[in-house]
Amino acid sequence: MKKLFRLTIAKKVFLLTAALSLALILVSVLIASSIFSVRTGNDARALCATSAELLSEYIGTYEILSAANGSTTGFIDYYIGRIDEIYAENRDEIEKMSDDELPDAISFADRKTYFNRLFSPVFASGGGFGMSYITLSFINAYNEIIEEMERMASVEGMLFCEVFYYDAEHNNLVSLLDSSPESYPGHSFPGSVRKAPAYFTDSVLKTNGVTVVSEQDEFASAAPVEVGGKTVAYVSFDYSVDRLFETQRDFLWTLVGIMLAATVVILVICQILANRWLVKNVKNLSHAARAFTSHMEDGELLPVSAGIGTNDEIMELSDDFDALQNKVIAYADDIARKRASEERMQAELSIASKIQMQSLPDKPLITDELRISSFIKPAKEVGGDLFDYFPTDDGKLFFVIADVSGKGVPAALFMMRGKEIIRSCAKAGMSAGKIAERTNRELYQNNKEGLFITAFIGVCDAKEKTLSFVRAGHEQPFLLRGGRAEKFGEESNYVLGAYDGVPFVEDSIELEEGDRILFYTDGLNEGINEENEEFGYDRIKDVLESAGSDLLAALYESACAFAGGAEQFDDITMLLFECVRSRSFTLEKPCYGDIPVVTDRIYEFLGECDKDKRAELGVILDEMMNNYVSYAFRDVRKPRLDIEVRLDGGIAALTFTDNGMLFDPLSKEDPDLDAAPTERPEGGMGIMIVKSMADGISYRVFEGKNRLTILKDLNGGPAA
Repeated sequence: MKKLFRLTIAKKVFLLTAALSLALILVSVLIASSIFSVRTGNDARALCATSAELLSEYIGTYEILSAANGSTTGFIDYYIGRIDEIYAENRDEIEKMSDDELPDAISFADRKTYFNRLFSPVFASGGGFGMSYITLSFINAYNEIIEEMERMASVEGMLFCEVFYYDAEHNNLVSLLDSSPESYPGHSFPGSVRKAPAYFTDSVLKTNGVTVVSEQDEFASAAPVEVGGKTVAYVSFDYSVDRLFETQRDFLWTLVGIMLAATVVILVICQILANRWLVKNVKNLSHAARAFTSHMEDGELLPVSAGIGTNDEIMELSDDFDALQNKVIAYADDIARKRASEERMQAELSIASKIQMQSLPDKPLITDELRISSFIKPAKEVGGDLFDYFPTDDGKLFFVIADVSGKGVPAALFMMRGKEIIRSCAKAGMSAGKIAERTNRELYQNNKEGLFITAFIGVCDAKEKTLSFVRAGHEQPFLLRGGRAEKFGEESNYVLGAYDGVPFVEDSIELEEGDRILFYTDGLNEGINEENEEFGYDRIKDVLESAGSDLLAALYESACAFAGGAEQFDDITMLLFECVRSRSFTLEKPCYGDIPVVTDRIYEFLGECDKDKRAELGVILDEMMNNYVSYAFRDVRKPRLDIEVRLDGGIAALTFTDNGMLFDPLSKEDPDLDAAPTERPEGGMGIMIVKSMADGISYRVFEGKNRLTILKDLNGGPAA
């Protein structure tokens, strides 16, 4: 059954040719139909417009004799004056008699009798004897104009022509002349009225020029009849395009028939050529491939030739297949061995990477006055960068960031050894200088590979506001103070592990509230783009001075944007040391019960701030936590929400980091408060309230997580 329905090359050629041909037919029909429709519409519009314009000029200039002395008057002025006088006196009854759509509609015969009787004074229906010159001249002119209207309307497809004037006060069109026969359902008797349609008031009156509008399968034109520069009436033509559309359909069916016949011929030719030149030889190749595979299954790697001598691409394919068989035979065992070795190595590297990452701090270190946060992005499975930080037993804060020479597993192992030495020395309460001397001595021993480590080792005394450090060949850190970023620690010591018995000079710096210090490895500043340009210190400085909060994320994103498509060639590691008051909360499986607990603790932390501003921050916190608990963690197995509040100079930075679905809450438009509640889309009110109360808000995706930062000025008075 499966073989019956499989798509062979012959079938594919057939189906492809058929599909292309049918597509060509469809496109041709659509193009032809579009061109025909456009041309038909344009011709119909032009005919309607030209006919209406010519007839309006004809009627507007037509004059009739007004007396035996040969004086004349305008036909249309005279006619409208006579009609309007009777219409004004009998408007209500005329409107009723003109309406043929009422349930008790008046019969056609009664309407005809009514209008002939009512307007008989205009047409003097009693014979020509005794008529005045103007009446006789008017009747002759009326009949002549009707004949001209019938002649113009007799053009193929033209339905009828009508002349009317507009009663603006009652929005009525008052009929003057109608070329349609009285048997026509829409025939208008002289003096009958109808309400002006929308296209007349919206288009004709506004343009006061020749106007053409389309209504279903008809075009209607209107042209003003002007006398002395003033519009007194309008000429209207209705034009049907049914016959032209019938011609279009006949043409399209003929075109389809011709193209279908051509398609059948092409299908037959393509099928014959495909079977002769392609299918037969491909089958030979298939038989050879199956035979070779059968030999492999039997444990015999014997080449099988397809024997194709067509001297074309298929013969080249056959020769390549023969060569491939020989390659497969030569390398089959070698590939299997290499694959097993690579899989073992990849598994080992993956385990090593996990072990290495697990040995590093996985969350910021936060005290009442200080904070250290970190970021690391290895270039390979295992990296040669490290960092560490923890409080010491004597109440100080230790940290280190380091970079090992070399790459790969040897560098990672050497780094792990250095990390353990540094950590044990720091745990023993040694100063930064002593830690560097001890680490250098132990790394130097048995260092046959000649590896070394650059490091920045620091010990911070929070009470004294001092940072003692040793820079062992490492990059100079940036101190961000008062909005300006400058490097410090210009004097450097030797690297660790390269020389034995060298001294390490310790330096120190006085800290101030609000200080931020960036420590980093050279993978950041030496990162290159596709033009082989380095990211450099100047760009680091610019980002630090402009990013505001969330500096590590801003730096990494800026470095990635600068690199473009260039591959990361070195590990990127960063530590951010901040002298700001902060509190942080980690909520596993956050729930509504966490909201008052976190709010109370943050209120306690911000107890000295302006109470009104603090209350506004509480509203922001409540709205955001409700949103996270309600919406952020759908289908997330292990939801986690990290909340941090930092206070720097009266400015509170509230940061939410979650592992829920990626979503930018700032991308949603604010709800329309003027709309009815039932017409507003669901959601959006909470974030709108947050934006109205915040003094700054930003969103970014960092390390695969949502991160939203909200700034609030807690000083008294209006926020800046």
